Amino acid sequence: MSIGSKGFATLLTSLTFALAVAVAGSPAALSADTAEAKAAVAQRQKLQQARLAIAHNDQRQLRALKKELKDYPLLPYIEYWALSKRLSRLPYDDIDAFLAKYEGTAIGDWMRVRVLRELGGRDRFKAYLKYYDPEKIRRTQLRCYYVDALTRHGDKQKAYDLIAELWTVGASQPKECDPAFARWMKDGGLTQERAWQRHTLAVRSGNLDLAAYIARQLDKSRAARAELMRAVYRKPEQILNYKKFIREEPEYRDIVNIGLRRLAIKDAPKASKAWDRYSASYLFSDKERDDYLQYLALRFARQDDKQGLQALIKNNPGFYDLRTSEWLIRQSLREMDWAQIEFWIDQLPAEDQKLDRWLYWKARAIEEQLASAGKKDPARQALAKKLYQQAAAERSYYGFLASDTIGADYSFVDRPAPITPKLVNEVAARPGMQRARELQAIGEFYHARREWNYATEPMTTEELMTAGKIANSWGWYHKSIQSILAADYLDDLELRFPLAFSDIVSDVAKRMGKKTALNDYLVLAVARQESHFSHDAKSHAGAMGLMQLLPSTAQATARKAGVPYRRSWDLLNPSTNINLGAYYLNSLLNRFDNNRFLAAAAYNAGPTRVSRWLKDTNKQLPFDVWIETIPYSETRKYVQNVLSYSVIYAYRSGNKAPLLNRNEAEAKW
Repeated sequence: MSIGSKGFATLLTSLTFALAVAVAGSPAALSADTAEAKAAVAQRQKLQQARLAIAHNDQRQLRALKKELKDYPLLPYIEYWALSKRLSRLPYDDIDAFLAKYEGTAIGDWMRVRVLRELGGRDRFKAYLKYYDPEKIRRTQLRCYYVDALTRHGDKQKAYDLIAELWTVGASQPKECDPAFARWMKDGGLTQERAWQRHTLAVRSGNLDLAAYIARQLDKSRAARAELMRAVYRKPEQILNYKKFIREEPEYRDIVNIGLRRLAIKDAPKASKAWDRYSASYLFSDKERDDYLQYLALRFARQDDKQGLQALIKNNPGFYDLRTSEWLIRQSLREMDWAQIEFWIDQLPAEDQKLDRWLYWKARAIEEQLASAGKKDPARQALAKKLYQQAAAERSYYGFLASDTIGADYSFVDRPAPITPKLVNEVAARPGMQRARELQAIGEFYHARREWNYATEPMTTEELMTAGKIANSWGWYHKSIQSILAADYLDDLELRFPLAFSDIVSDVAKRMGKKTALNDYLVLAVARQESHFSHDAKSHAGAMGLMQLLPSTAQATARKAGVPYRRSWDLLNPSTNINLGAYYLNSLLNRFDNNRFLAAAAYNAGPTRVSRWLKDTNKQLPFDVWIETIPYSETRKYVQNVLSYSVIYAYRSGNKAPLLNRNEAEAKW
């Protein structure tokens, strides 16, 4: 959450807080006015001194520095750090004063969380009830402390209602819940029905150890059925023994539900037959029916069983699932069955048929059928042209494809957001915005994001657009993108597609792209797709930085690229990250014959998968069909975005670039 006083001091000393020049890639991150810039550096040096005073418990020095920094945006954080140092002593008067002073702010709410953790961990439950706000605090650990406090010193019935809600989930809850759970169970809160419900949820989640533990709370007959449920989860073929599972006891219905889903994973046709049998015996609700049929349809799709999926649709009149219909279209594309492609597109809801994706593919299907028949049909030709024209009006991958097909110029629809200088000054001066900017500047990225989110959450649409403009001028590009998207204003391409870190990107592209298709636009497109230009972005998988590199990939790439790299933290440096990311992207271009969409697919899904996909298609598909039938929906969207973003970045740079290069468009894949 914080870089700490030592890391802070190092950051200050080494960068002298020309800071955001490195972080934001533009001197605009500091004031253009030299005097103001010097004043900012002086304040940050005093902030460093204040943090050191806190670390050394030098109260006299701290008081003097706070007076000197009374107008500094981060004075609340100095007070927060100082109070945090003493939090274990629980100085209630000081805590109350801080929370009252900063009520509703990001740092005030964060201090409340810190206080609650301290109180809960030390069983100070009377005080806990004073500080807990059930409308704002939703962290499970803190809710567990809250219900424990209520059972001891508050409304016990209210506590037990909340405990039942916390308890009835399919996963294990934090250990902080255990005391309240135990008290609730001792007082008879745990019924057999509720225990069965949680057991079922745990099995559905695949948490069989938890389910077995919960089963100990069941009576003998239910415990036996619970054991049967877990056995069915492991070996779902058992439910094909219909006599065994069509029973009057209500628990068997839950067992069958789980068994049907598990069987569908292994064998969708068998699961479909089993569903027909069980749905005739059990009264499933319409929602249960639709949920299961959608699940079963997805399993047919994942098992590449087109006939089974078509039979499912035929045998269940009124059943419709958009994902299923889209899979059938893509499966027909893979088979180059253009009549079926048109047929399935026509089965989509009318609104979906108007999407640029399906406008393009219906036009393609019509053209291919006419070409195959070798005859002219003016009405059908006119329809195809009209569909292409409608798709070409969009600023998108499909819009650009359609434009290329009919020889039209790309539609960029670039309209700057209506932002006034007066509102820019007013919004930028707000305390929350100033705190966010300064926290970003000193490397407190977690708190910077919280402050920004707090500051922008109540904003109007006009203010959000203005916030996007401000973030862009500060070099905080991912917040610029986030704000303009939150305002739902998609036509300001300067804010949606900033030319971020352009000096670094241009230098890298010139050095590395002499013999490949690597250029500024491709690098910017990948960075925009990967992180929205958040230099400190970290994924759940461990990828880091602007171009979202795994440390292991970065380590291997650094040796080949000759880029200095010692630790994963280096990936948060824009120059290091872009250099390594571009080098890796360039290596993929070399591997895949200078094909950008194959390289983009490999960047997202890995080169081994892309090689396997190419082997499966055996160079039989046109480029647009190959991209549309990429097995991973995430990778499919990724490739389409990178290609279209490259076009947009060329436009943003004052140039023109095609969606596809000739070598990419003419070969089969």
